[in-house]
Amino acid sequence: MNKQNSANGLALTSAYLFIMICQLMIPHYFRNGPVYLICTLIWLLGASAMIFLNRRFSFKNPVDSTEKCTQATHEAILIGLGLIATLAAQILLTTFEVNVLHQPSGSENTNMFIEIIHQYPYYFLCPVIAAPITEELVFRKFFFGNFSSVLPKLICALISSTVFSIGHSDGHFIVYAAIGLILCYVYEKSGKIRTSMIVHMLMNLTVMLINL
Repeated sequence: MNKQNSANGLALTSAYLFIMICQLMIPHYFRNGPVYLICTLIWLLGASAMIFLNRRFSFKNPVDSTEKCTQATHEAILIGLGLIATLAAQILLTTFEVNVLHQPSGSENTNMFIEIIHQYPYYFLCPVIAAPITEELVFRKFFFGNFSSVLPKLICALISSTVFSIGHSDGHFIVYAAIGLILCYVYEKSGKIRTSMIVHMLMNLTVMLINL
């Protein structure tokens, strides 16, 4: 990797890790006061900071392209298809995990978010806005896009989706890996990280609304 690639990746992953550590540590050690308001603000500000860092340490990887999906209509269609694909993958693969692998159907991550949102509605902004931005910049932009400058895209997509799945660590490895692959495909076809961000946001929004 060249210096621009390394700087971009280091900036994004460092910021993401800082945000995640804050989300874990603050509720654990500071049980009094507006804990989840602080967590929400940190995640939203962190997402904004990561967008800034991605521009400040800009690196145009082999996936980034202004020539792909040039019309808004084409991007909208890709977003719609991506959303349908991610939701369908969740339904089909969760059914497989439950019936064949005998795993529980519920997602620990989703249940955790729902439980917090019931008490603090503003926390809804975290899974629907902040998480998709931060996760797309790390797992798709860096692990898939930037890695594609030194490795075949298929290998990078597998690495990206695997790390994405492990990062969620709630037992539904196959489901998250499939979602990761679909989001890589959306990013690849659009050439724009914003497109996979929007699909991710809409997917999380749909899941949250269904479970509320």
